[in-house]
Amino acid sequence: MKQRVVLVLIAAIVIAVAGVVGWRLRSSTGGDLGQNAYQHTAAILAIGPRPPGSQGLAKVRAYVKGELEKSGWSVKEQTFKRPTLKGEVEFVNVRARYSKKNTDVWNGSREGLLCAHIDSKDIPGIEFLGADDAASACAAIVEIARHLSVEKPEQAEKLELVFFDGEEGFSDTITTVDGLFGSREYVSLWRGQAQKPRFGILLDMIGHNNLKITLPGDSPVFLKDHVLAAAEEENVRKHFSVSDYSITDDHVPLNQVGIPTIDVIGDFSNFNWWHNKGGGKDDLSVISADSLDKSIRVTIRTLDRLLGKGG
Repeated sequence: MKQRVVLVLIAAIVIAVAGVVGWRLRSSTGGDLGQNAYQHTAAILAIGPRPPGSQGLAKVRAYVKGELEKSGWSVKEQTFKRPTLKGEVEFVNVRARYSKKNTDVWNGSREGLLCAHIDSKDIPGIEFLGADDAASACAAIVEIARHLSVEKPEQAEKLELVFFDGEEGFSDTITTVDGLFGSREYVSLWRGQAQKPRFGILLDMIGHNNLKITLPGDSPVFLKDHVLAAAEEENVRKHFSVSDYSITDDHVPLNQVGIPTIDVIGDFSNFNWWHNKGGGKDDLSVISADSLDKSIRVTIRTLDRLLGKGG
């Protein structure tokens, strides 16, 4: 009987310790990554539409900047003006770098870029919020930035975060002169430079219910392989596929300037809420904390594969 009691006590202690360890693991490794990113998405959407040049977008930039600075990232804006179908518009890209030391973080290059577009499309007559296109991606990067600063600061120091303005064009489709304003301007910083980032990861529409990511068919092979391997390691490979076509997005100018970049993007051709064209609405109802968690974990593991797992 005493042996039984002792065994029961040991079992109870083991369960309790396991619970504490489990809690610590969830806390330290970011078990709440998806939930945190969901809250950031909700905060961005609460501001309202954020087309280029709007007060809404200025407030979203301030929110993102504030959250990044809380995590120790230095933030810098790249402001420029361009003629558009709606006249001259001022665009503002947001860049962020991290350093534990009191050094000039803006001196030199970084090994990798992690990017998303921060604007929402201006659709006449519609209050378009762009929850997954692409508030969710911006929220994911804010959360990844926090996670890296706590868990992997040396890895954080190898990255530059970029939030592109003006990805969305003012017409229905992106053309050579309409859309991708921010990424086209950003690459001017690297054009002709001998030392450039050796890779880029662009996130777009990565938080929707029933997650379905489709990598462009012309993605840089080494990046495609890393993303798919990371998805396999996270046991979410079924949510990731590769298309047989290319996609016009902010990764295109980066690739053109010699920074191999992959677009981790949702299969928007099957979304009835994409640009509110199919009867749905791209609002918070299409966002899933679980999907965000999957996308974030795959992104973090991809960064591990590209930058090493050092803390």
